[in-house]
Amino acid sequence: MRPTLRTFTLALGIASAALLGTSQTVSAASPGPVPAVAPASARAGSDGGLVLQGTGGAAEVCVFETRGDYVHVSSSAFEASGHGWWVNGNCPTTTAVVTVQLQEYYSDGVWRNVGSKGKSTVRSGGGSQGRATGRGPCKSSAVTSWRSVVDVDLVGLSDSPEKLVTAGRDLACRL
Repeated sequence: MRPTLRTFTLALGIASAALLGTSQTVSAASPGPVPAVAPASARAGSDGGLVLQGTGGAAEVCVFETRGDYVHVSSSAFEASGHGWWVNGNCPTTTAVVTVQLQEYYSDGVWRNVGSKGKSTVRSGGGSQGRATGRGPCKSSAVTSWRSVVDVDLVGLSDSPEKLVTAGRDLACRL
């Protein structure tokens, strides 16, 4: 009976060591996606022009443009920054809620929301007082691709869910 118990204990020890070694190897061999430089095909942005249906019926059309600048490294701080604003064509409102979300490109081919979302109620036209700003602090100067997503919601009017996506741009900034 003793040889059987020793054989069983020895086999159990070998199997445990093999399993422990396997799980450690799997953990070390599968790192997650990391920020990266986007290929040219992933950098294209939309043109930003939107035509919206008004709330009064099919014959009523309200036209405005959603605009945004390229994400850039701020001149006042080591952070990524992107702005969004709107230009009124013929909409019967003077203000809109503008939201800007920065996105960083990752090695798995996915643009991920990063940083703090900017959201402001602004008048048409842009400028330093008429825009929303999204920001993200740079943790290193490694080159990474960036873009922003700008959404304009007209105050008091229905509008489409479309958003402006700025073209991707490589910056010496990584979150």
